Amino acid sequence: MVMPRISVVVCARNEEKPIAACLDGLNRQTVRPEIIVVDGHSTDRTREIARKHADKVILDNGKGIGDARNIGWKAATHEIVAYCDADARPPRDWVKNIQKLMNGYAAINGPLISYDTSRLTTKATMKIWTDIFLRIGSAIRYPIVCTANVAFKKSMLMKHPFRFNAPTEDFDVGRRMRHAGRIKFFGELRMPISARRFENNFYRRTAVVYLRNYFRVKTGREPKNFGYFDKS
Repeated sequence: MVMPRISVVVCARNEEKPIAACLDGLNRQTVRPEIIVVDGHSTDRTREIARKHADKVILDNGKGIGDARNIGWKAATHEIVAYCDADARPPRDWVKNIQKLMNGYAAINGPLISYDTSRLTTKATMKIWTDIFLRIGSAIRYPIVCTANVAFKKSMLMKHPFRFNAPTEDFDVGRRMRHAGRIKFFGELRMPISARRFENNFYRRTAVVYLRNYFRVKTGREPKNFGYFDKS
């Protein structure tokens, strides 16, 4: 059986501190992917560092994260496009596990775990919002796609590209894509990530937007970001 090849997209802006470890982890995969960094016009050394580790480094159009993610998959060479954050530490078998688990699905994702906090409240928050919450969504066939740890068939992204320029872009693409193919959450597809966003309530605010959008969609309205997030 021929395994699908993987392109990994990392969208980054002013991430000079964590990005080298992320890209080094991708280069050390047991199955090395194509590595694409989409840079949001960083003013620090992010691009300089990325050029040492990535296959492609591309500037975004300044139109927000949804557009940056689209730029990434459009530049991808391979049939499967995965995303992780610049502060992720991909396990050595992450890409290999995507290859193994992707069969028959439009997209797959997995939980996030922290590598830099010992706070029990932060770990509990991460467990709730990036594991249990996503696991339940997958089980009831209403998936929430977490773009910090996800892989898509490129053909599905061509039909259902990202649209929003706030963190709800993943809610939106998952909502539209679920009508075209199955999206599956796998507990074993874990991604270590910095807990910094969890410690400033970013994901709590994001979860509120997800829940409010769920009820908007159920009543036939389009999702929105409710002013919670800056589009820059």
